Amino acid sequence: MSVYLIPFLTHNDKTVDNALEVFKESKDAPTDYWGFKDTGIEEKKVKELLKAMKETGKTTFYESLAEVEKEALETAKFALELEFEYLIGMQYFESVHRLLKDKNIKFVPTCGERSGIPRMLHGSIDDVINDGKRIQNKGVDGLCLSAYRFTGGDPEALAERFINELDVPVIVTGSINSEHRLDVMKKLRPWAFTIGSAFFNNDFGKDLSFAEQIEKVVNHLMSY
Repeated sequence: MSVYLIPFLTHNDKTVDNALEVFKESKDAPTDYWGFKDTGIEEKKVKELLKAMKETGKTTFYESLAEVEKEALETAKFALELEFEYLIGMQYFESVHRLLKDKNIKFVPTCGERSGIPRMLHGSIDDVINDGKRIQNKGVDGLCLSAYRFTGGDPEALAERFINELDVPVIVTGSINSEHRLDVMKKLRPWAFTIGSAFFNNDFGKDLSFAEQIEKVVNHLMSY
């Protein structure tokens, strides 16, 4: 496969109430990567969901929307304590990076100016790329890019330049909800991308289950 799919148990930037149930029903779908957000879910349920994922051998991604340093640090400590494999999506802070550096967790922050729910990405293509390079040079494990939430121009032009001009793994997050956008991911080949709301909206099959939609997306990625 040219690019990895990370199913996210989220809808409208919040982890769904029945995330554990959906995961258990879908755990045999053809992906080893699973994730969810720090919003919409209480600590006890985070632990239960993470335990279920780890018991089935999944690689776990915890996405945070934190944009205040104190909150970002608290989230990072929590993710480290629970032994997530990846902490992604939050604004970059050097204090968080120092905390996680050389630990058994990969730090993949986002870049650019963002606001709102769902998080939109602002500025020009050059603004986003320059911010990405600034953070890349700090030595992070990768970067998240909300390409299809970009308000400053063509999202696919942004994604193409970003993936080609940066030297770290890129995870494209948000609003990948059509076969056309899957084809763009196949063409541009970021390291991975997330799908959450689109699965809950049945964008990849009106009558398909969450797991069946995952299988359909994975098969599409593997087709030529």
